[in-house]
Amino acid sequence: MTSLLAKSSKRRSTTVAVSGLAMVGALIAGAGSAHAADDNWYDQSALLTSCNQNVNGLGKADRCRFEPAKRSIFTGPAKQVGSTVHACGGKVTFGRQTTEGRTEENSISVSAGVEAGLSKIFSASIQTSFGHTWSYSSSETEEISAEVPEYSIGFATIAPAMQRVTGRMVINYPKRRHGHFEWYAYPTLTQYDPDEMQYATVTIQTRPMNASERQSMCNNSGAVSTAPTTHTTIHLAQSGTSQGTSLSATPRN
Repeated sequence: MTSLLAKSSKRRSTTVAVSGLAMVGALIAGAGSAHAADDNWYDQSALLTSCNQNVNGLGKADRCRFEPAKRSIFTGPAKQVGSTVHACGGKVTFGRQTTEGRTEENSISVSAGVEAGLSKIFSASIQTSFGHTWSYSSSETEEISAEVPEYSIGFATIAPAMQRVTGRMVINYPKRRHGHFEWYAYPTLTQYDPDEMQYATVTIQTRPMNASERQSMCNNSGAVSTAPTTHTTIHLAQSGTSQGTSLSATPRN
């Protein structure tokens, strides 16, 4: 009798152990499925958009704040400013040259209306953290002292001082969204930097007109310019610098 009871007890213990393993396996599988669902849903563009408007699956965030991590300064690509100068009656001096407006660039694609609203959040945090001007749209004006020789064509380009900021947008919801109250997006922002003009480069390029240009632009095909082709850099940008620390995190309950 004792032997039979012992065997029965062992069988029950084995059954309990197997059932327990099955439950653990189900929990692990469930956790994996939930994580996969979150990964499929985790759209940073939608997260940022929810800071300004309702988004299917998220609703509208009740609070968004930007935590800047790193800021770097660099020289942007050169673009022509002002019009091309045609010097017909004598030397022509460049005056004030203004670029077109530059809009903040955001690595996470959202609509223009949303970007304008987000920029206010970015601007306040960046100016507080790094003490530098940040705006959604900017332009640059330079007083350029350079001459275009007679019967020559000239134009000016500016390679502007730029700043790039990386960081984390912390997005809070009034109720759990896919298991979390708090989600993060990690945009990279690029904008003109009016506080770092020493990183900008201004270049003047001139060349003599050919015969057809002298005729069409100056109504004088006989005159010839003896001025050489020039490529003059008025001031050279410094090497880029950076400041700040890195950030990383996952959605938090």
